[in-house]
Amino acid sequence: MNFFGHAVVAASHFGAAGPPVPQLDRLCAGAMLPDFWGMLRLRRPGVHDVSLARGVDFHHATDEVFHELAAFQQLSREAFAWLSERGMPRGPARAVAHIGIEMLLDEVMAQESGAQDAYRAALRVPLAPLLVFTGATDAERMTQLQSTLLERAALLVAPSAQRLAERIARTLAGRPRLATDAQGQELLGGWVTWTRPRVEAEAPELLATLRARLASFGRAG
Repeated sequence: MNFFGHAVVAASHFGAAGPPVPQLDRLCAGAMLPDFWGMLRLRRPGVHDVSLARGVDFHHATDEVFHELAAFQQLSREAFAWLSERGMPRGPARAVAHIGIEMLLDEVMAQESGAQDAYRAALRVPLAPLLVFTGATDAERMTQLQSTLLERAALLVAPSAQRLAERIARTLAGRPRLATDAQGQELLGGWVTWTRPRVEAEAPELLATLRARLASFGRAG
């Protein structure tokens, strides 16, 4: 699941029935953290804030469940087959079949009530003072990433197929074995158009199953 999805699922889980949850923004920020240090290619920082650490644990629990969902696996298989049949190399096709589906799910979740507010609130959590970094510029890079994502938050709501294709290509660009050329990006635009309605149709049951299987992750604290 992508970082936006992690924040939304955490918000709905911890903010479900009952009074407002203290530190919900930090719980959601923690749920995004493993993706952030992966995006920045940082050595994992120390996480000593209790709510952030709990969010990190929830991230891993979410991924464990999400990647085993039959609906996600089926969508990924279909994506890989579609791209491979049209000439995309195996590495990029497999990567798109994973992160591309996640980005399309982000679009669906972005329409949920309160989803974008929870995401923005999590991005506004000052993470740098709450983490112990090993690199001299790690804190600055984390803060810059949060700022950049806040600026781009509006792009989550159903961008054009070509715009989403550009986002997918940009995400893969830093990994030479997964990067796509101009022809591959054009193919991605066609894939987004073909796949988007399939993801929209599967998303309600997929997300309901995910949340149900995470229900046992304790909310006390």
